[in-house]
Amino acid sequence: MAHFISQTEADIFFSMEKFPEEDISYSFPHSGEKIIIPFLSEDKRESFLFDISRGKIELSKAVFQSRVRKIYVLRRIDLNGPMHRNPEVDKAPLEIFEPYNGREIPTPHMHVYIEGFGERWAVPASIFIDMAGKENFDLLFDFFKYCNVKKFPNINNTLL
Repeated sequence: MAHFISQTEADIFFSMEKFPEEDISYSFPHSGEKIIIPFLSEDKRESFLFDISRGKIELSKAVFQSRVRKIYVLRRIDLNGPMHRNPEVDKAPLEIFEPYNGREIPTPHMHVYIEGFGERWAVPASIFIDMAGKENFDLLFDFFKYCNVKKFPNINNTLL
């Protein structure tokens, strides 16, 4: 299996409409927990996984990610965690990354799949999602929307 999918494939997968594989309820993870929700493309030919995890010590820390073919991370948003350092290259792979070439990006930041780099490039999440004054639970649904999820799974918010 190749270590990377092409950028064209990644862009197609990202833009595909996604629907929950099952009509079941999930609980937003408690501290230190993780859930994985399976999704399908409209034609049911491609499967996706959405990982939702929360920090064990820092309750506001969370990571939401969208994967295709089990291993390829298309997008990942890191909330209230450590900074991320982008690769330093002569020319960033996309114009949007140029101001962040070789720089540390504070959270919240969004990792974007780039052919040859995987999800090693990140930019401030606010470029893609309105982050202002939102709790992680609400940001999860903004992330779903950004990832072209057309039917949200039933996720119950938890108190801790």
